[in-house]
Amino acid sequence: MCGRYTLVASNKSDLADLTFPVPDRYNIAPQSTVLVRTHAMGFRMMPWSFSPSWARVPLHLFNARVETLEEKPSFKGAARCVLMADGWYEWQRSATSKLPWYHHRDGQLLRFGGIYRANGGCAIVTMDAHPAIAHIHHRQPLLLTPDAAEAWLEGAPSGECTGDTQVSCHRVSTAVNTVRYDEKRLTQAVDDDLDEPPQGHLF
Repeated sequence: MCGRYTLVASNKSDLADLTFPVPDRYNIAPQSTVLVRTHAMGFRMMPWSFSPSWARVPLHLFNARVETLEEKPSFKGAARCVLMADGWYEWQRSATSKLPWYHHRDGQLLRFGGIYRANGGCAIVTMDAHPAIAHIHHRQPLLLTPDAAEAWLEGAPSGECTGDTQVSCHRVSTAVNTVRYDEKRLTQAVDDDLDEPPQGHLF
């Protein structure tokens, strides 16, 4: 799953023409207001918290599995969107702890496949993790190249919307576990313990 991510919008040329402010964020958590792009409305801010139209109370869903996207009643009829990011966190489980790792492309813009309802927020679509990072977590966001993002918004089958999106990852401080911390240092590498996989360029 994807439960935390980052977006430094101020240095992204692709976002330079936005007509509304987007704060730089280093620890975006579910129910935050996030930047998305939709086919119908272009760029806009909306809650990262999806609820189907039939829900009597908000369900606050933040991930949707691409394999069952068309089958789950919660997501039927949802429109597609693309969430803007430049990295995401995943936690690697061990027998005694959960260790956070940061996945990124050296600050380059990433595009996550997503779904939304105009009055019901959005969710990140997830897929099986690439084998190079599956030892950290078995799921990852549906990563889209710029061309694949266009295809996704236009309704192309999900299998046609993935791309060879290269990422690196490294261990980061467990300070990211605390939502109120939202600082650049959260993305910086920390020394690995002896029993952890070495950091490095993965795929």
